[in-house]
Amino acid sequence: MAQAPEVVTSQNNIRQAEARRIGAGVILPINPRLSADIRPSLWSQGATPFRDTGYAASIDFLFEAGGAPGARVTEAEREASVARADFVLDRAEARLRAFAAYVQTQIAELRIAEARSAMEISRRVLAAAQRRVTTGAASDLEAASAELDLALLQAQEASFIRQRDANLMNLRDVLDLGATIAVDLVSPVDEPPPLAEARVYVDRALARHPALAALQARVQLLDATEDRLEREVFPKVGAYAGIDASPISAAFGILGASIELPFAQRNAGPRAVTQRAREGVRTRIELVARRLSRDVMAAWNAYEARRQELERLTQRAMPAAARTLSLSEAGWQAGRFDLFRLLTAARDALRLRANRIDVLEAAWIARIQLERAVGEEVSS
Repeated sequence: MAQAPEVVTSQNNIRQAEARRIGAGVILPINPRLSADIRPSLWSQGATPFRDTGYAASIDFLFEAGGAPGARVTEAEREASVARADFVLDRAEARLRAFAAYVQTQIAELRIAEARSAMEISRRVLAAAQRRVTTGAASDLEAASAELDLALLQAQEASFIRQRDANLMNLRDVLDLGATIAVDLVSPVDEPPPLAEARVYVDRALARHPALAALQARVQLLDATEDRLEREVFPKVGAYAGIDASPISAAFGILGASIELPFAQRNAGPRAVTQRAREGVRTRIELVARRLSRDVMAAWNAYEARRQELERLTQRAMPAAARTLSLSEAGWQAGRFDLFRLLTAARDALRLRANRIDVLEAAWIARIQLERAVGEEVSS
């Protein structure tokens, strides 16, 4: 899933977040300041008025001594951790998108195969009906009914082909492939296997779900932001040095220190906002955890119910429908049944096959929903 668009975007976000660490640990909040002046004597005696000109120069530095640079480095690292957590979440979602597109494409292939199988039966019935009409053993109504059934099946086949092509394009989108690149689907969509108890997946979701990990990373980022804001309140200290050569006076060297006077409470607003944001994220973690538990249980129940329904359709209903269709066709060929009884049996068999495919698709969709709720691939 490395080529999925959302995954590529998340990787760029990680690099951008990691770049914020560059320069974050510099202890000088501003560049050193250099100042200089000249001091001409306004009451100079003599022919050269600027002969007694003096000068002065100084340079001063301001330092953050309260640990703010280190706190900014930590905040940048936490921001990169948030980006990495979002990357894991986006990668998991891209995998599920690809899984869903793959399943739906394969389901469409099954529908196409079932439609074509039914069309073969319908063509055989139509040919037999036309022969019976030719010999006077049946009316044109039987041939028209058989031809109508064949036309409906051909229309269904075209619809299923459209669905397959649309799902293939969705799969190309997830994989970021060109619109004309062929995609070979080699793994069939088999009957879904049984899974472990639901509680196993609930515990796994609460322990390792990427959404919860991303929210925890945001809490840690807000902790680092609050620490950085508190450390930036510490007054900045400075040092300066210079030289003072006043007119008609000796030159003096200057060396001193300075400190901010924190009369105003700086960062009070941002710190309050950060604290409320952290409380909001922690509340959201609790809400998401409860929602994930409900989603896991709902998806697990739906999956197991669909799996049992599919088992009954495959083992009991499908053989009965196939036997009914075979007997109806044999009876019609022998002249014991009319065509409409055969068409009814064929439609029932086709409807049952379509129903089985619907249940198979619903089971795999429930499996995808369960993996989304758990946050990882599930297994028995």
